[in-house]
Amino acid sequence: MGVGNTATSWGWPARLLHWVMAGLILFQLGLGFRMVRLVDDVYLRFGLYQTHKSWGFVIFTLALARIAWRATHMPPELPGRMSPPEVALARGAHLALYLLIVLQPLSGWLMASASPLQDTWGLKNMVFLWFELPDPFQPGSKGLEDIFKSIHAWAAFALAVILAGHAAAALRHQFVRRDGLLRRMILGR
Repeated sequence: MGVGNTATSWGWPARLLHWVMAGLILFQLGLGFRMVRLVDDVYLRFGLYQTHKSWGFVIFTLALARIAWRATHMPPELPGRMSPPEVALARGAHLALYLLIVLQPLSGWLMASASPLQDTWGLKNMVFLWFELPDPFQPGSKGLEDIFKSIHAWAAFALAVILAGHAAAALRHQFVRRDGLLRRMILGR
């Protein structure tokens, strides 16, 4: 199990980042839906928001690490049987995923930072009660909060759709095409 990527396989750091982030993103999408749509109790919702913000920070940090890894380690070649439109779609989907895994936590942080509730109640953007995230501007702007809330919601929807397509494509490669694409993201070979 090598550290670096090769022409035919992903190294273990790339695979670890991929699967940890996949799990955290799915968790965050579910938690976000639950806290916004299913929880009426304000105290329970507050706790869920704090948890959501904290894991969002973790995802943002991992996203930066993943982007740095990807920038310094060439990815394996795509299977040779992929048509040019399939290659373009795969590359476009990956680029969209990278943009969205940065945009999601960033827009959430900006939304929370702009919230009038933060200013009114003296709430801080805490990460697991370990440290406070700085506010990029003075809290208390409902207009800015609404803009970032809209971006965050639409980006979550786009992320869910692209992730579903990404998973479907991986399963297609594994079980229909049988080209080992999924296997090398799981086992590295």
